[in-house]
Formats: sequence, structure tokens, C-alpha cells
Amino acid sequence: MSILAVIPARGGSKSILYKNIIDLNGKPLIYYVANELLKTPEVNRVVVSTDDAKIRGVVEDLFGNDVYVLHRPAEISDDIATSEAVIDHAIKNIRDKYKYTILAQCTSPLTKSEDFSNLIASVKGNDSAAFYIEDDNLFFDEERDVEMLRSARLPRQKRVLKRKEVGNGWIFKTSEFLECGCRLFGEVGLCKIGHHKSLEIDSTEDLKFIECIMQSEKKGELYG
Repeated sequence: MSILAVIPARGGSKSILYKNIIDLNGKPLIYYVANELLKTPEVNRVVVSTDDAKIRGVVEDLFGNDVYVLHRPAEISDDIATSEAVIDHAIKNIRDKYKYTILAQCTSPLTKSEDFSNLIASVKGNDSAAFYIEDDNLFFDEERDVEMLRSARLPRQKRVLKRKEVGNGWIFKTSEFLECGCRLFGEVGLCKIGHHKSLEIDSTEDLKFIECIMQSEKKGELYG
């Protein structure tokens, strides 16, 4: 099984300036996911796709030749560019060919190498796979939940758990992705991940919260 991992990292973040390389617990944000992918034994190559020279410099200083930095053209680097367009460009501009591709988000810095290994295991016998968390919340947009909200509440432990997709990463067969242009298709495998690992950085508040979690992890106060 040959696997390419691609990390999108454009320079034009609006929520936090240069979010993808902002300092998090003493390291640029992009360091965490890239480093965990490098430690994942099943992954053959790690690529960062960026339009920005500053991000390129940071990644090259961190990893040297271990991570390949691919220049991303402006037309797929604006606010409306999709991750699928970025992946399509990366696959077509990497010389070597890989059976599977991972799309990994550097804004989910709590993802570990063992999580990526579990995701890879989840795609075996399937065409694509995604991370999920179990969610016992009730939603006003779902008719069944609204009925439950209007009646005597069940204890949390007795509620039906929903499987909620999270943004840590996806894996898919490369050739089929190029045909359909979607990250999930065919038979989809699901890989459970811990709730705290699923947290993403979209604001300065997220950044501070995840930094606290990292410090707790270092002290051995969090597991899973």
C-alpha cells in the first residue's frame, strides 16, 4: 500500500493571520500534523501545498527534505478554493504515483501518528475513510430529536449516539478520487477518534484552548 499525505496550507487565512504557522506551544502550527505524518509508518510521502513563500520557508526550516513543499497556484488559493481542488493539483504534480492519498488538516494539531495508522486501517476493504466522534447531543434540525426535546429527557447514557464527521483527515483511493473529485466515495470506512483530538483551530480562543490541552497531555493528564 503506497500512501501520499497532503497538508493544505495557504497563506491567506482570514480568522487568524498566518494561522497555519502561528506559534502553538512553542512550535508553528503546521509542525504538529506534519511531524505525526512523518512518524506514521504506512505513509510514504508528506507534501505541504502552499501559495506562500513564508510558509514554504517555515516548513523547509522545520523538516528539510523530509517534507516536500509544493507551490500552489493562485487560482486554487483564494477563500473559495476547495480542498478537493488542492488535492487534485497535488496528485497531478507529484512525480511518483500512490495508491492512496490522505488529506490532513494542520488545524487539527492533536491528531497523532497512531490515529493516522487507524485511519489507514479503516480504508482496507473500502474506497475511502474518515474520522468521526460519537455525539449524544440533540439537534433542533432533526425531527426525531425535536420530539425528544419536547418530552421527558432520557439520561445521556441512553441516547442514541450519532457518528459526527470531524476534520482531522480523510483517506481515499487516488485514482477514484481523480475520477469523482470527492474525498468520500464508494464504500466508506469510519475511524473513531477521541473528542479532544477532534478539536480544530479557527479562532484565537481555539488556539489557547488547544495549547492548554497540549500542556495537560505533556503532564499525562489526558488519554485517548
